[in-house]
Amino acid sequence: MRSIFVCYLTAKMLFLLPVLVIPNQSFGQKEKTVSIKKQNKKNRDVKGRDEEKKEQMRQVEGELTKRHIRLQDKATRKRMKQTKKKSKRLKSNKKEPFFKRWFRKR
Repeated sequence: MRSIFVCYLTAKMLFLLPVLVIPNQSFGQKEKTVSIKKQNKKNRDVKGRDEEKKEQMRQVEGELTKRHIRLQDKATRKRMKQTKKKSKRLKSNKKEPFFKRWFRKR
């Protein structure tokens, strides 16, 4: 009687174990397949929108700086212009930083 019971349990385990251990594919998420053309088109659209945003930001920034300069009186504008000229002149005579020289792509 005992051997029949052991045989019954063994047969049941041999049948149920693979069913429980091997995952059922129907429960997994189904993966959408997107064509390469659609992916490339989407990337181009996103890249184009990013470039448009950057261009708009540059325009707004330029308008704000012009407005800022217009709000100053004549003496302040003259001082700003001289300071800008001086900083350009001093900056042009400098070497680029060592880390830029060391890690430059050649």
